[in-house]
Amino acid sequence: MGRIHLLDEETINHIAAGEVVERAASVVKELVENAVDAKAAKIIIDITADASAVKRITVTDDGVGVSAEDAALAFRQHATSKISAPDDLAGIVTLGFRGEALASIAAVSKVTFTSKERESAAPEAVQVVIHGGELIRRTSVGAPEGTTIIVEDLFYNTPARRKFQRSVSTELSHIYDMVERIALAHREVAFVLLYQGKERFRTYGTGAYPDAIASVFGTAFARDLIPVEKTGGIAEVRGYVSKPGCNMRPTPTRFYLTINSRQVTSKSLQWAVREGYGTLLPKGMYPAAFLDIIIDPRDVDVNVHPTKREVRLSRERDVGSAVRDAVYTALHDDEIFTAAPAVPAAKQQKLIADEEKTAEQKHEKTYEIPKEEAPKTTSFTESKRSLHEAVMSYLSPAGASDKTPIRSTLRQTEIQLRRTESETGAKPTAEVPEVLGQIAGTYIAARNANGELVIIDQHAAHERVMYDQLLQKIAEKKASQELLTPITLTLSRAESASMPELSKTLVQAGYVIEPFGQDVWAVRSVPVISSTLGDVKVIHEIIAETAGISEKNPERVLDRVVKTIACRAVIKGNTPLTRNQMERLLCQLAETNSPHTCPHGRPTALVLSKEKLAAMFLRT
Repeated sequence: MGRIHLLDEETINHIAAGEVVERAASVVKELVENAVDAKAAKIIIDITADASAVKRITVTDDGVGVSAEDAALAFRQHATSKISAPDDLAGIVTLGFRGEALASIAAVSKVTFTSKERESAAPEAVQVVIHGGELIRRTSVGAPEGTTIIVEDLFYNTPARRKFQRSVSTELSHIYDMVERIALAHREVAFVLLYQGKERFRTYGTGAYPDAIASVFGTAFARDLIPVEKTGGIAEVRGYVSKPGCNMRPTPTRFYLTINSRQVTSKSLQWAVREGYGTLLPKGMYPAAFLDIIIDPRDVDVNVHPTKREVRLSRERDVGSAVRDAVYTALHDDEIFTAAPAVPAAKQQKLIADEEKTAEQKHEKTYEIPKEEAPKTTSFTESKRSLHEAVMSYLSPAGASDKTPIRSTLRQTEIQLRRTESETGAKPTAEVPEVLGQIAGTYIAARNANGELVIIDQHAAHERVMYDQLLQKIAEKKASQELLTPITLTLSRAESASMPELSKTLVQAGYVIEPFGQDVWAVRSVPVISSTLGDVKVIHEIIAETAGISEKNPERVLDRVVKTIACRAVIKGNTPLTRNQMERLLCQLAETNSPHTCPHGRPTALVLSKEKLAAMFLRT
């Protein structure tokens, strides 16, 4: 007798179940997706568990249902209503199609299936009971149109599989995540999730993405999202992504991506979303993304994974580019400031034309030091004035007791601001909030048109301005200014070894550095935006940060150089600014293409809405 033999049907079903049914969440996924394919308008998922495991899963829908003839056939391996020929695989638009789900689930559990076909002439529904793949009974019962499937004692006949199930809390977490993903992908369907009879989650089937997102994550979360929309080309991309600086996480747990309404996992598309953020995303962080991608069904192969979690795209790079461009456009169309006539055009021009001397005079008046006088009795009015001055001293920069350092700092700030002012003198496309003051010499407090408090990090804001302007000058090949006297610097052997390749990138950023001896180099030009970038320490830092990566990725090293330059040439924290300077800085930030964050991804501004302030003060 030969060694090779055919497996019996029960063993085949158990093997198929092992591929399709990994855990309780797998059952929920397959049943809910079948309900969506059945054109249900409402789907109810009811989970029951004890201390050890999920004991029962009930999924009820108001879909088209099945006839009595089809009810038993539905549990046969590879029985499906979705496809009928090989050519159908090239254009699948349903979530299920293999005909494996019900057979696989029934092989490892006890299933009660009740269904009544929509608009059927039959007065009763059909009920089928299957235990471990064996038909127990088939009867007629009274039931409304639609389908109810009860799955009990999952893996009761496969103890090895049951042993590897996690705790109830872990299994519930997977179920919640699965239902949320399907609900976000199919917003036209109302979903209700119950656990132990209590409602845990609900959507209302309005079809609107913001409504579904708010149902899952709350209205406050939904308000911090930006709409994405791109039509034409290989792919249509619609949905929402989080505003820069909001809802960031170190893992992509809030990536909800669908292709042709099928929720999928795709590392390449996750990467495309992050590329769309560019410098708006902190290193190692992921935004929230809710994106529907519509492509030709013939360009996607959904038949590459037993649970259909992954798909294969025939033009993956083109689709990724479409996603990246859609996200980039949405982020750069979003304005960081709401429209507010706080700085009219005439005043804007006057602010830009102000001279350094005027700024110093204004600042010196603010920090005028009173002469010493003999103690005297303080009136109530004077006490109020003293309190006001104490508050203003906190809102103003520290170190106001010495006018000489302040004058020097203001002069340096003027130079820095003038270098980043618009050459055309045009007003920003977005109006600028009204400046209220400065906090701890580092943050600018302002008020927008909606009466919301806006806190701006002055260093991050100016860094974004400088970064954008340097990139523009690099594009125009105007990034360099020649020094009258070259600067010499001594590098380590490792740094010197990297210079032949690195110097090519440094030239693009404005640095011309040439050999001047053994491990000695001459800096002949520095970036035009700031002469302070000729500081030997700054140049050493740039070389140290970028040495060793230029050969592999010149674009990456250029970006690193530009970010370092921008960081070193701008206004720092703990630097006093006059109101004039603060207003000019906000005008410059409003002119940038990406005002939300600095080049390293840190937020430039935080908005405290009336609702957030009320919550902070426990006002209801």
